[in-house]
Amino acid sequence: MIRLVNVTLGVLLLGTLLPAQTAARAEGDHSRVPPARVPSPYMSAADIQAALAKVEPKLVASQTGGSVAIGKGLNAVVRRRVTGPQYAITHTRDIEYVVVTKGSGTMVTGGTLIPPIIDSDIYPSSDPNAIIRSAAGVKGGLARKIAPGDVIVNLPGTPHWLSEIDGMIEYVEIRIPNVDPAPGVERAELASEK
Repeated sequence: MIRLVNVTLGVLLLGTLLPAQTAARAEGDHSRVPPARVPSPYMSAADIQAALAKVEPKLVASQTGGSVAIGKGLNAVVRRRVTGPQYAITHTRDIEYVVVTKGSGTMVTGGTLIPPIIDSDIYPSSDPNAIIRSAAGVKGGLARKIAPGDVIVNLPGTPHWLSEIDGMIEYVEIRIPNVDPAPGVERAELASEK
């Protein structure tokens, strides 16, 4: 009998303590998440500008522009480009975030790349992460004037092109690799050669 009473009291006590412990932990409690092991990568605006100032001017004036990596292996750069011919490009399996920090221009997104394709990648490429470029631009698509504070998200397979740069433009470019294209999109489309 005493044993039955002890078991009953134990079950009752356990029944009151468990809900109290559960209630003490609030929804969204992240107290069990381990702390970060290293500081977050950081590059000050002054360091970015100093590094961009050291980029070879011919590279900045090229069709890809010059860039400074924010951190090794992060797929994040600050890119500077100037007025002149620009590649139209599509990333087969990357999402690309562009945040304009200085200058302005016109970016065309969507449409189709105009042949000829001038990349070392064979088109259509068997590399699922291929970058495909055209020196001729994009046919169709939506042209938007972009300026500081604007954000563009180029989805996998979406052609994009700075068709005009108003002197100079700088932007943060972040790429997320190995993303499947939207349903029904197998590769970037090319405009007809007519």
